[in-house]
Amino acid sequence: MMPWFTKTRKRLNRIALTVLPRCLRVLARNLPYPMVVSGGAGLGCIAYYLIPRDRKRAVENLARVFPDRDAAWIRRTARRTFMHLGKALMEALAIDSRRIDEVVTFRGQENLQAAVAQGKGVVYVTGHIGNWELMSAAVSRRHPVSVIAAPLEPEPLNELIVDLRMRLGTQTIVRSRPGAVREMIRVFRENRVLGILIDQDTDVDGVFVEFLGRPAWTPTAAAQMAMKFGAPVVFGYIHRETAYRHTVTIEGPLELTRTGNDEEDLRSNTALFTRKIEEAILLHPEQWVWMHRRWRRQP
Repeated sequence: MMPWFTKTRKRLNRIALTVLPRCLRVLARNLPYPMVVSGGAGLGCIAYYLIPRDRKRAVENLARVFPDRDAAWIRRTARRTFMHLGKALMEALAIDSRRIDEVVTFRGQENLQAAVAQGKGVVYVTGHIGNWELMSAAVSRRHPVSVIAAPLEPEPLNELIVDLRMRLGTQTIVRSRPGAVREMIRVFRENRVLGILIDQDTDVDGVFVEFLGRPAWTPTAAAQMAMKFGAPVVFGYIHRETAYRHTVTIEGPLELTRTGNDEEDLRSNTALFTRKIEEAILLHPEQWVWMHRRWRRQP
C-alpha cells in the first residue's frame, strides 16, 4: 500500500473517531429515548456487515466456545452482539444521571453495602458485559465510583469518554497517566469503589488463567489492589432485561485466597474473578465483546 494512502487513511480515521461520537452525542440528546436505542441497534447491525475483520473474529470466538451450536445460532449471536454494543453506545450518550434509576435496577445491592461498611474501599471486579457504562453510573448514584481505564486514541475521543463518565458521576483514572497511582491509593483511603474490568488481553501485569475453555492473559490489578490494601472485593455485572431495562447483579464480598504465597494467591484470586465473569457471559452471550482478541497470547 502506498505511504500517502496509508497516512491519509489514518488521518481520516482519526477525524472520524473524533467527529462521529460528538455527532451521535448531539443526536442522542435530542431524540426520544426509544428512537435512540433503536438507532443504536441499527448502527450495530450496519457495523456487523461493514467491519468484516471484527465480524469474522466474533464468529470464530463464538464457534470455539460453543462447539455444539449450529452456524445459524453463531452468526445470529454475533450479529446481536454488534447490535447490543450499538444500543449500549447510544444509551450512554443519551442517558442523564437523573434518569439512571428509571432504566437500571439492582440485585444484590446489599452486598455492595456490606463491602463499603468495612471502610477500606471496595474493589469492584467486572467485565465488558452488558452496558458497563450504565452500570458504573448506577453504582455511583449509591456510592462514589472511580474506574481504571486505558487511554484512548485520538486524545479528543479519550476526553469525550472521560467527560461522559464524569457527567454520569464516575471518575476515570487513566492508566499510565501522571498521578494515576496516587489517585488509586486515594480511592481506598476515602472508602470509595474502584471499578476494574479484567476480561481483555491488554499490555498490563497479568497471568494466564482458564477463560471459556482456553488460557487467556488476564490483568491482575484487581487481585493486587485487594491484597495490597486489604479491601473487600465484589463482583458485579449488568445485563439487558428488555429493550430499555437493565439489571445490575452484585455478588460478594468474595472470599479470597490468602496463603502468604503472593504469586499463587494472585493467580488463584484472578482465576476466581474470571470464573465469575464466565458465568455472566454464558448467561447472556450476546452481551459480551466477542470481537475482542481475548486469546491472542498463549502460554
